[in-house]
Order: sequence, then C-alpha cells, then structure tokens
Amino acid sequence: MTNAISKKYITIACCAWASHFMSLWGGFFFDDSEAIVHNQDIQSRRPWQSAFANDFWGTSITHPSSHKSYRPLTVLSYRLNVFFSGGRLDAFQFHTVNVVLHGILSLMALPLFECLLKRKKPRKTLHILDDPAFTGALLFASHPVHTEAVASLVGRADLLAAILFFGLIILYKNVSGLLGWFVSVSLISGTAVLCKETAITVLGVCIIYEVYLRKKPSKFWSETFEKTFLMRVGLLVLIGFIIMILRLKVMNFEGPTFSPTDNPASFHERLTVRVLSYNYIYCLNALLLVWPQWLCFDWSMGCVPLIQQRSDLRIFAVLAFWLIVIAVSYRLVKDLITKDKVDVYVMALSLMLIPFLPSSNLLLRVGFVIAERTLLVPSTGYCLLVAVGLEKLKSRFGSVKNLFTAMYILLLVTFVARSIQRNYEWINEVRLFKSALEVCPLNAKVHYNIGKVLSNPTRGSLRDAERSYRHALELYPRYEQAMNNLANILREKGQLEEAEYWLQLAVAVRPNFAAGWMNLAIVLGSQEERWGEAVRAYKNALAHRKEYPDAQYNLGNLYLDMGDHLAALDCWKKAAALRPTHAAAWGNSMALLDSKGMASAAVELGQEALKHVPKSAAVHFALGNVMGKLNRLLEAERHFRDAIKYDSKNSLYYSNLGVLYHRWRRLEDAEKMYLKALLLETEAHPATTARQQLLRLQNQRLQTKKLV
Repeated sequence: MTNAISKKYITIACCAWASHFMSLWGGFFFDDSEAIVHNQDIQSRRPWQSAFANDFWGTSITHPSSHKSYRPLTVLSYRLNVFFSGGRLDAFQFHTVNVVLHGILSLMALPLFECLLKRKKPRKTLHILDDPAFTGALLFASHPVHTEAVASLVGRADLLAAILFFGLIILYKNVSGLLGWFVSVSLISGTAVLCKETAITVLGVCIIYEVYLRKKPSKFWSETFEKTFLMRVGLLVLIGFIIMILRLKVMNFEGPTFSPTDNPASFHERLTVRVLSYNYIYCLNALLLVWPQWLCFDWSMGCVPLIQQRSDLRIFAVLAFWLIVIAVSYRLVKDLITKDKVDVYVMALSLMLIPFLPSSNLLLRVGFVIAERTLLVPSTGYCLLVAVGLEKLKSRFGSVKNLFTAMYILLLVTFVARSIQRNYEWINEVRLFKSALEVCPLNAKVHYNIGKVLSNPTRGSLRDAERSYRHALELYPRYEQAMNNLANILREKGQLEEAEYWLQLAVAVRPNFAAGWMNLAIVLGSQEERWGEAVRAYKNALAHRKEYPDAQYNLGNLYLDMGDHLAALDCWKKAAALRPTHAAAWGNSMALLDSKGMASAAVELGQEALKHVPKSAAVHFALGNVMGKLNRLLEAERHFRDAIKYDSKNSLYYSNLGVLYHRWRRLEDAEKMYLKALLLETEAHPATTARQQLLRLQNQRLQTKKLV
C-alpha cells in the first residue's frame, strides 16, 4: 500500500517537473522587471518591514498611484532569494523556487482530491490510473494554463496562495475542537491573503465544503443545518469579514485606479456590451481550462474585442456556454432533490467558480481582461471533474475501459507537451512576445513590448523598435507608454521636434505620467533657451513620483549645464540616496566635488559609493582621477585598474591611466595605455587625450635621442 502511494507521488512530481523544468532558464520578463528588478523592497535597500507598508511593486500602499496589490509574504520570499544568492538577482534561483512550489502544489492535489472524494485514506486499486484522485492530480500537475504562474516570477503569489488554499481544505475536517479549528482557519486563510488577496475565496469554498461534509442522504436538510454547522459557517463569514476590513484598512479604504486599456469592457457605458463581453471572457477562460492552446502573456488592449453588435457571431458562443451551465446546474439541482445529497461535482464546480469570482468583474473592477495565472486554483476543479467523469465512463462502459484510459493518457501527454512548449516560449522575451501575436495580433501592448525588446541593440534595431511602437499607436492611439518610448528613440536620432510632440501628447493623455514628464524635460533641456521649461517638467515628474532617482539624476545634469553646481550636487546625492546603486550619480557627484577643489570630500564620497557599487567602473575611474590629483599614485593606479577590469572597452580609462604613468615617469607603461586607448577609440569614447599624450611622449623621446 505504502509503495503504491509512493509511486503516485513520484509520478506526480515527475510530471510536474517534466512540464515546467524548461522555465528554469528564464529571466526577469514583463511584470518581473517592475515587481522584482526595480523593487527596492526586494533588493535589501529598505528594511524588510517595508514589505508590509508597500504594495507588491514597491510603492507605498497608500499612494494614489499604488496598484493596491498587497502581498508582503510573496515580496519577502523574493527577498530571501536575493539573500541566499549573495545579494544578487539570480534568475535561475528565482525560477527554481517557482518550479519547486508548483511541484509541492501538484503533490498536494492528491490528498486534496482524496478529501473531496470523502476518503479517509488513499484507495488501493488494481491500477493507479483507475484512481480519480491520482488521475486528477496528474492532470493538474501538467496543465498548461499553469505556465504563467510558474514561468512568470510574479506568479509566485498565486503559487504560495494556492498551497495555503489547498492546505486549509486538506486540514479542514481534521482539526479537533472549535477553538483549534477557528485558529487554524484564521491563520492559514490570513497568511494566504498576505501572499495574494484573492486567496480569501478559500473561505467561500470552505462553506460549501462544510455542507458537503455534513449532508448525507440519510439526513434531512434541517438536520444538516444544526447548531454546530451554523456556528462554523458564521465563524467563516466572520473571519472573511475581518480579513477584508483589515485588508481595506491597509490600503486606506481606497481601490486601485485602472484605465480602459487594462479592462475595456468594464469602462463601456452600455450595460449590454459589458454583460455580453464579460460572458464571452468567461467562455474564453473556460476554453483555456479545457483546451489551453491559445495562451498569451497579456490579453488587454484589443486582444478580446468588445461585443458591440447584435450580429457578432460570438454571441452564439456565449449562448452555448450558458446552455452548458444551465444543463449542469439542472443536473446538480435534480440530484440534490432526488438523491438528497451534495455530490463531488458540487465541490469541483465550487473550486472552479468561487476562486474565479475576484477575476469576474462581478464583485469589483479588475485590471486585466484575462490573466492565466488566476486560473491556477480554478483548474483544480476542472481536473477533478475530468477525473471523476473518467471514472464514471470506465464504470459505465467497462468493455472499452482501456480506450478511455488511452484517451486520458493522450490528453496528459498533450498537456505535458504544450506546457513544455509554453515554458520554452517564456525563457526568451522575444519569443514570448512574438508568440502573443499569434493569439492577439491586435493587442497594442504586445507590439509595445516587442518594441522594448528590439530597442536593445543586442536583440534588434532602433528602426524595428520604432516600427513596433508606431504600430502599437495605430492600434491604440492613446497609448502613452508607447508614445514615451517612441519619443526616446526619436530623441536619440536627433528628431527633437517629433519627440517633443509625442511626449507632450503622452503627458496630456496621462497627466501623472512621471516618466513622460522626465523624458520631456530631457528633450527640452537639450535646448538652452528652454531650460526653464525643462526644470518645470522635471519638477512635475518628481511631484507625481517623489522617489524617482532617474529624474533627480537628470535634473542634476541640467543644473550642471545651467551652472548651478550646488543644486546639481543636491540632486545627484538624492538620486544616490534613493538608489544607492546609481553609479552615475555617485560618479558625477565626485567629479563635481573634485572640480570645486574638494578632493578629500570626493574621496570620502567615493569610498561610500563603493560600499554600494563595488564593481562600478565609473566610481573607480572617478576615484582614480581624484587620487591622482592628490598624488596618491598607487591608489590611483589601483582604481584605474579596477575601472578597466569592470569595463575594459572604455578608451578613456586607459587614456587616464596612461596620463598617470606619464606623470609617474613610467613611460613604457604610459605608451601601452595610450596605444590601447587608441585601439578602443569610438565616437562615444574618443581617445583625444591619449593621442595628444602619445605624440608628446614620442616627441620627448626624439628630443632625448637628439641630445644624446
């Protein structure tokens, strides 16, 4: 018996691993960038307690621009990743944790299904594929709709919440004593909500589970709803109410602000359009559970056009969907009346529907159209339905039992293969975004993200990126982020007038668009006669995002151009304080102090900077220059060498080290550095100093030979 159970768990673990191991080689893509890479709560730049004061993205939960997604335990799990990787963002370690969590969740599906099938212990069968708990768990482990929750690191919130969700249901009937039960339910559900807020729906499932456990054919409904039952249900409602009040209090009783681009249907003025569009979205969610072929990292911005015309054929899909829902509901109600019992199908449907409620737009507006990771828990109900249905078919049509088993195996293999394929798409940004074009070619955000990737010189060209941004704007003309990024490309190309046009339009569309204001300021700051406008634009950016190190840094650069050195230094120091790894801010501050004759202060600042950016070539270079002026030649050499070590392609570093050697009378070393600088000369890093110094050195040698 024990051996058979072990085989089941090993098989489930292997299936989960085979389905998602490919994601181990993924990076920080899409939402991961904001939630992890740029989140100061994760990279130990703030005390760990800040995770309880800020939202999932690192913004104060009470700030008007906050997303209001409060998931401190998930944030702390990311922080542990950083801690165990020595302060680095190790993508492999992050993804390993996600894969392991999904494996744990898949293993928990087996005892969960055993509980829902009302078994006190795993059933011993002749063949493990005849056990619906096992077949359901195996299907769950391989379901492709889980890929986003596993491969996307922000999906860890869903994984952690789901583990606690499953754990509560598994433990629910095994906790003795009302007090112990109350404490267990409160702690587990509360902890789950701190991983992801939608986990509160576990309490709704528990209410249905309470009925399911107590209602037997031998009992009348009046006997089921006795005092203990009513007390437990009342306590479940109370726990949910308390959690909701505390959750709302944390976010200052303010909801998140979404735009029509996030969820177009919810903003449409016509009720019929909203209702039909919502119901069509429900159809698509159901389809993703049944046949997850069309998977997309983002379903917003035209991916699912609204149903606005009576002639729209998708209305038939909505009608078919509701006919199925009505038929299933009729069957369940009939069983309740005729058989006087609550069937396992009720629990399966509860697992599908109740956890999906927060995503349905019925309770509140959500910031997405479809989010595949929100189907993680609902897929549990679907897998249980398939498993129980398979058992019924085998029982009724015993003569073709093997055929049904073969069909199940084919479905399982298909799911595993699709999961592997989807995880493969998730390990490369370009592949991920381009795969979305096959599902949502009209999604402006897909084209925008392709543009972001192509703007990286190692992955594409600015011309292709510009084309993608323009296409995104054709699909959605009010897409302010696409305007901003397009303007940045135009600025780099020197097309300042058009760049300004797009940035002015971006901040008009979204007045609190801090990045838009900053980039507008950069464009304006390139024109001396408009420096005043540029300063005002920077201040607008900082008004909308107080902790904005890039804006502080660029404002400092503008003040330097304007000759206001004190203001420039103040801005750079603020930038470094907000982001201690902002090497350029440290470097500029040191260079300015040095130019003002405050070399000692520059050295002190540089040593402080190296505590945060020990491998910054710019900081080492600045320190080398200052040390050289202070005649601390050995230290200067060491810092120049370190600068070259961390950035061996910058000709200026070799050139200045050559100057140091020249002063030091190490003429052969100086000549070597000058020659290396000339070899690395580029338009961005001209080796003018090296050329001049090399000529000077060669002239000195000629003069020496003549004298001899």
